[in-house]
Amino acid sequence: MNTLAASIYQPLEFLIYTSIILLIIIGVFLIKLLVDFSSLLKCSQDFIKATQAELEPTIKEIHATLININNISSNVNSQLNSINDGVRKGAKYLSEVAALVGDKAKNAGGLIKKNLLSGIYLLMSSKKNK
Repeated sequence: MNTLAASIYQPLEFLIYTSIILLIIIGVFLIKLLVDFSSLLKCSQDFIKATQAELEPTIKEIHATLININNISSNVNSQLNSINDGVRKGAKYLSEVAALVGDKAKNAGGLIKKNLLSGIYLLMSSKKNK
């Protein structure tokens, strides 16, 4: 049994030392990973702060530009509505004037026709009498 214990003792001792060395190597790499991750987070925070500092004025300018564009479009819309109302009123007035002129022209045409016919009739009858 002593020989069995002695033959198991040597591999167990090798396994213990190997495990301790591997744990130390893994610990060193884990510490290195945490340090690198910490510096990455710091760089990311700096990048976010710089980006935010650059974007805030740009966003404010875009907001002001959008407000100006909205005001301009409202003004153009109101001007187009007033032009549209003016065109409607002008078209209505022109239609009324055209109807009035048409009636007057019809009356004048009727009077001209009547007077022309009576004038021709008088001319024709004066020739017959001679």
